[in-house]
Amino acid sequence: MTLIELIWTITPAVILILIAFPSFKLLYLMDEVMDPSLVIYGEGLLGGLILYMLNIIKNAICNEKNIIVYNIIQVQKTNQISRFVIKKNKFLLNTRSFHTKVKASKRIGPHNEDILSLLIGSLLGDAYGNRISGEGTRFLYRQSIIHKDYLFWLYDFFYIRGYCSNLKPRKYTRILISGSKKKEHYGYEFNTFTFRSFDWIYDMFYKKGKKIINPKLENYITPLALAVWIMDDGGWANYGVRISTYNFNLQEVEFLVSLLKKLYDLDCTMQILKNGTQSSIYIQKKSVPKLIKIVLPYIHNSMYYKLGF
Repeated sequence: MTLIELIWTITPAVILILIAFPSFKLLYLMDEVMDPSLVIYGEGLLGGLILYMLNIIKNAICNEKNIIVYNIIQVQKTNQISRFVIKKNKFLLNTRSFHTKVKASKRIGPHNEDILSLLIGSLLGDAYGNRISGEGTRFLYRQSIIHKDYLFWLYDFFYIRGYCSNLKPRKYTRILISGSKKKEHYGYEFNTFTFRSFDWIYDMFYKKGKKIINPKLENYITPLALAVWIMDDGGWANYGVRISTYNFNLQEVEFLVSLLKKLYDLDCTMQILKNGTQSSIYIQKKSVPKLIKIVLPYIHNSMYYKLGF
């Protein structure tokens, strides 16, 4: 074999090895995805362009609206890997490793409909937001120890989608003092990662640090959001479901009552407390079967009692 023939034989093999080397990392990352229908990888600017194209074609290949994308034009130049998974006809952005390796100010989403629904429902309920100047917004979750299973369900919901760390919810202790008596309360809490693309959600729910009800909520109270709201603040009462809305003023609660009627045809009344400034929403007995049909698929089994089960 001549030298030229040897070069012709070896050179293509060397080129193939050089091409394959950068792909090894992607091959290992593929092991983290459970039974996807399709996985698309992109790096840096390419990842942002892929996301933009997926947003354009999603309505052509899906039978329903499966994802809400925000800030897709704000492409970050980064060496981190962006991975997009299409599974069961739904778009799921799997960015667990990505979110843990970038600065909060560079986490820009996008966020699918399930994430937005859970955030909206829990902000109507017990969750609260924390705006960090120059970085973005995170959301904090806290439940008493009797609702530990529900709190861990919330944590798992965010964790498997890459929205919080692998540190399990932490236990907390609160001491309430009433006169000379002290009483300890225990529970668990965790918070999401900070995202710059969460700022618009914070702005929709907060004004000067106080929770408010924004008319834009009409676009975001999905069945999942309604279920989370009930799991947070709902309760079974006189064959109906009462939702505590003490943080909102009477006009805001009236709006929520009209919204439940408009979106889901639920007959509700507003029950004003003795102080005259706080109220709750009562979903009447005749609307309970309709409510159950809407939210039961999303209710955690530890919360069935809030629907009378």
